[in-house]
Amino acid sequence: MTTVDARHKGVEYWDGVHLQGKGAVPISRLESWLFRQFVTVKPGMQALDLGCGTGAWTRELTRLGLHVTGYDISPVAIAKATAQSQDKRLPRYAVWDVHSDEIPQYLAPRSFDIITCRMAMAYLDRQRVLSDVARWLAPHGVVHVTTPVRKKLRSPGALSEQDVEFLGTGWRDVYRYKVTRSGSITAVVLRQPE
Repeated sequence: MTTVDARHKGVEYWDGVHLQGKGAVPISRLESWLFRQFVTVKPGMQALDLGCGTGAWTRELTRLGLHVTGYDISPVAIAKATAQSQDKRLPRYAVWDVHSDEIPQYLAPRSFDIITCRMAMAYLDRQRVLSDVARWLAPHGVVHVTTPVRKKLRSPGALSEQDVEFLGTGWRDVYRYKVTRSGSITAVVLRQPE
């Protein structure tokens, strides 16, 4: 399936989720360690986090020395992310609806070394997002998608196995690994768009 998941509710829905303090999936030490094993991270690299929510992953990437920009549809989430970022190397945050807003000028071709989408891909137009990130990715850059898997976890934000497989369409180098021992959360690493 390449279309937007029917569960995409819009700004009001996501603002409500974040006002209630829901929607955030904690980052385990294992998840962070696995990310560093499968993605070459060097201080100063430019990173983009799509669907950043309240910024937990953007802050993790910043701790790794990356210059990070996070986008989310929810102004409430972006306000919380900004308030929680007290590091001197603050990530940049901005509100952006990938389904209806124009692409921000900051998202220029070949400008990011690492592009991540953690726990948000089920709510995005996967075909459009993957096409866009292929343009924004610097040569030798990497896209890293972390998602729940529907067969193993009942979650509104989970992708089916078919949808997870679709993520690799149009990429020469695709690698998948388990983020949790059960495989209920998986990561897909994409390099070299065709």
